[in-house]
Amino acid sequence: MKRGRKKILSASLTDLVEKFSQQNIVEEIEKRYQNAPSRLIPIGQIDDTHFVSEVVLPEDTVDYFATRLKEKGFYNPLVVRPKDNGRYEIILGRKRFYGAMRAGYESLPCTFAEVGDEEMLLMLLADTRDQREANVIELAVVCQRLQRDFGYTQETLAELTHQSRCQISNILRVLNLPEELLRDICLKKLSYGHGRALTSLPKEEALALAKRIEEEKISVRDVEKIVRRMRGEAAKPPYEIEEHGLVLTIRFKNEEEREKFKKTKLD
Repeated sequence: MKRGRKKILSASLTDLVEKFSQQNIVEEIEKRYQNAPSRLIPIGQIDDTHFVSEVVLPEDTVDYFATRLKEKGFYNPLVVRPKDNGRYEIILGRKRFYGAMRAGYESLPCTFAEVGDEEMLLMLLADTRDQREANVIELAVVCQRLQRDFGYTQETLAELTHQSRCQISNILRVLNLPEELLRDICLKKLSYGHGRALTSLPKEEALALAKRIEEEKISVRDVEKIVRRMRGEAAKPPYEIEEHGLVLTIRFKNEEEREKFKKTKLD
């Protein structure tokens, strides 16, 4: 089965964006597949989702799903797509898959979806977006693939993820971090805020500062200050407005808010 990277036509893209930007769309999709015919597939014939296979899951997450499956059984089948070599690739249910492996399952109930790469990525994006504890690295990887392989703009990705274009830009920038730090963010050893602050440093400096963050429990705000000093940047002065001999001084939480204010036309 061929799944080339040919981009979906703009009219169809509009429909896809409208569909997958809806809240709980993946929940609706899974309900539909839950009522579809399913069959048991040996776990050894099921492959991880190749788009995000390098995004590690925290041990406590895998343990949680393993315990839940042991207690309650498989409540929803995995949604998979067939591969050319007789194997199957997970579309939805990656955490359940790893939990099932840890719980000792030999076969898993699966339903089948014939979808191409683009729609699969959109399903992954919506699924990650709607999770309570979303993995920002997984979200970034999926956004990057949609941008690189199918020409999605940051504006479209912002609409799909219910975030601003600036937030999407920051999320994508985090992928420039060394692999060690991306793994630490996935495993919750390093927060996304800390990782974002480290993106402007060379690899060795970022790794060294990340070690300090863990040892000294440095806040994101303080890390941002340390990074500015390391880059030789002077602290940004407050923004001042003078009118009728009075000077109004405004201080902002960050540079983004300051620049946004500067562009705002004051009455």
